[in-house]
Amino acid sequence: MQKRSFRFNIMDALLLLLLLAAAAVLLYVFVLGDRPGLASSDTHRITYVIEIAGLNEEYKDQLSVGDTVTDSAKKLNIGTIAAIETQDYLYMGENSREGTLVLNAVDGFVTQYITVEAEAELKNDGYPQYSIGGYEIYVGEMIYLSFPDLICSGYCISLDVQ
Repeated sequence: MQKRSFRFNIMDALLLLLLLAAAAVLLYVFVLGDRPGLASSDTHRITYVIEIAGLNEEYKDQLSVGDTVTDSAKKLNIGTIAAIETQDYLYMGENSREGTLVLNAVDGFVTQYITVEAEAELKNDGYPQYSIGGYEIYVGEMIYLSFPDLICSGYCISLDVQ
């Protein structure tokens, strides 16, 4: 049996340098890039819309512009109501004669769209996300709401940064 010895040459050094450079680029792009400094506070005024679907019609006048919005699960203030829009509560049903889908209004129920304004900090953990005093807000999130005369829940369907 013959022993083979390994000799380090210039090609090995170039290959090792290339691998280290690629690792450094990947580390910067995925871990260190686009992160704000520890001392920076990036505060923005945000406006988001919460859709409360299937609200009993007798409760539709319980909310008014200027009311404070409180998350009922975490007991945090998450903004102030800027606007309220009320529409009929609709569900999708089937027209049995024609075999088509149709939207039908449900008597006694409404859908409310509540526009909320708040000050939020930008958190950038791979994608932009906003935090209102520690409460993370994003489109698609279920929000549990508490008001003086009403407790309900709805989804965040829109979020705009001003």
